[in-house]
Amino acid sequence: MDVIFQTRKPSEVGRWKYIFVHHSRSLSGNARTLDPDGKAADHFVIGNGDGAVDGEIQIGQRWDSQQSALAPAGASNIDPACISICMVGDFDRNKPTQTQLRRLTQLVTALQARFQIPAADVSVVNQSKAGAAGIGRYFPAAAFREDLLPN
Repeated sequence: MDVIFQTRKPSEVGRWKYIFVHHSRSLSGNARTLDPDGKAADHFVIGNGDGAVDGEIQIGQRWDSQQSALAPAGASNIDPACISICMVGDFDRNKPTQTQLRRLTQLVTALQARFQIPAADVSVVNQSKAGAAGIGRYFPAAAFREDLLPN
């Protein structure tokens, strides 16, 4: 996980305070195809094997330059101190892959440890009405939360 901290612009102390995880609400994709207008809304994208290697963590340009994420579809805004992670998949229809979940946990716990982000500040929105800003009904939120670093 060390590579995720080798950014073009170094992180400022206290810059990142929250982590937000959501799904792409598409069955396939990768950082490039999910971003057709070139805005790269998320800091990280985790592939599901269809468009990117299953569990592949793709680092976005916003993370490399330590810029704030853009709000995903269905959300009006996102806190500027929030790290945004998009998991490829529509978790209102399917479950994420086991590899995706393992890599998500590795990524989130590495970010938690580096930036001292408590589990209470790691967000997943379970409402399917939230669109891509949500995590979908088949995402195992309770099991994911159990694997986070404590507060």
